[in-house]
Amino acid sequence: MKKILFLAVLLISGTFAGAQVLTLHWDGQDIENGSTVYVNGEMTDNEYEEYLSHVMVKNNSDRDIAVKASREDIDVVEGSTNYLCWEACYPDDVTESPNAYTILAGEMTPDWVFAGHYLPQLNTGTSTIKYTFFNENEPENQVHFFVSYVISPTSLDDLLLKATISEAYPNPATIQFAIDYDFPTGVETADLKLFNIVGQEVLSKSFTGVKGKIQVSVADLPEGIYFYNLVLNHESAYAKKLIVRR
Repeated sequence: MKKILFLAVLLISGTFAGAQVLTLHWDGQDIENGSTVYVNGEMTDNEYEEYLSHVMVKNNSDRDIAVKASREDIDVVEGSTNYLCWEACYPDDVTESPNAYTILAGEMTPDWVFAGHYLPQLNTGTSTIKYTFFNENEPENQVHFFVSYVISPTSLDDLLLKATISEAYPNPATIQFAIDYDFPTGVETADLKLFNIVGQEVLSKSFTGVKGKIQVSVADLPEGIYFYNLVLNHESAYAKKLIVRR
């Protein structure tokens, strides 16, 4: 599934657009040369999820211009990938469009001509990519902008909706109890903490892998009422009661 999230523009540098032959625009909004655009998204468990940036390039001169596009990785998350579309889409190892697109005098590219595609491939973090548009015959005549694709971890509520976690069993427990689990993509750390009735932590154990069974020994604990707390990505997800009985 493709997502187009064009959420914020930070103007950081550039000449006033009116003085430039080529200028950038998004949905009627001018984007100054050298600006940074933020595309925000939330991690999903779909490794083919794409986040897109779109701009239209305007030719402010009185002559037709053959324009090419290029991309440059400024700082990208390891394991992610991205590619460029300029009239046609190219593999991720192509950093400059082989062909130019002719922009007529005073005209603007249709919105389908350019797209920057970013695939986090199950990796969170921020990747910044520079896109440049330049006159094929006069490369110094160019305009560029940066896109920061910000992919955040899935919210705790979403993780719990997608996770499969059993109740502790047996409950009451005598020697040990177990919990079956199947965590979705986005769970980076998972821990189980056990507290006594007055709120003191009596043990802690980490889950191993994204799917399986965690077994916890309570043989050294006195009889009584306890609460086990599920902690995902360092956030408390929920606490439930456990009884230890001999």
